[in-house]
Amino acid sequence: MSGRAAPRRAPEWMTLSEASAFLGVDASTLRVWADAGRVAAYRTPGGHRRFDRAALEAFLARSRQEPEPKLAELIGPHAARLVPDALEQIRRQRWYRVLDESTARAIGETCRGLMDALAGYRGGGARQQSALRAGEASGEVLGARVAALGLNAAEATEAFLFFKSIISDAVSMRLPLSPDGKVRSLRRIDTFLNRVLLRMMAAFESVSEE
Repeated sequence: MSGRAAPRRAPEWMTLSEASAFLGVDASTLRVWADAGRVAAYRTPGGHRRFDRAALEAFLARSRQEPEPKLAELIGPHAARLVPDALEQIRRQRWYRVLDESTARAIGETCRGLMDALAGYRGGGARQQSALRAGEASGEVLGARVAALGLNAAEATEAFLFFKSIISDAVSMRLPLSPDGKVRSLRRIDTFLNRVLLRMMAAFESVSEE
């Protein structure tokens, strides 16, 4: 048998759009991954990113084996990067004008607990149902607080859906999750937050009728 090493395979280069389609993510997500060193990329003299197909296949294989990071750990320390204009978006909402400082602080504390519950639910396993109950309890608290602000049902729903969209956008476009993990996360987030919204609106209507 010859002791000569097998010839090295020539890289099969893919553009950013081709590589993002291959991985099933949007181009902005792949840029973040490449800049962070999570996905190997080559820069052309003109500054364009190129990706080797074999390296992308290896990345997908690793992603299927690696445990997904916790949602709260990803969103928490990187919230400003994930949704850089979130505060400005909030200030443009109609319901923001009725918030005073103490109410905003109380709602923020409830939402932090809600995020902890969401992270537990997304992780699945034995904690999932207890996390869902904790999320629904947070929804009841939010419903009562929102009703006390004098918002109508449409405005209360709009406020909740606004925050739901921020979370969904962060997961779908910014967080370094594998394609399979992204789909799984979005489905669980949708199920969880829909249940929270139902409980929030039940509490809202109960307080509004008093």
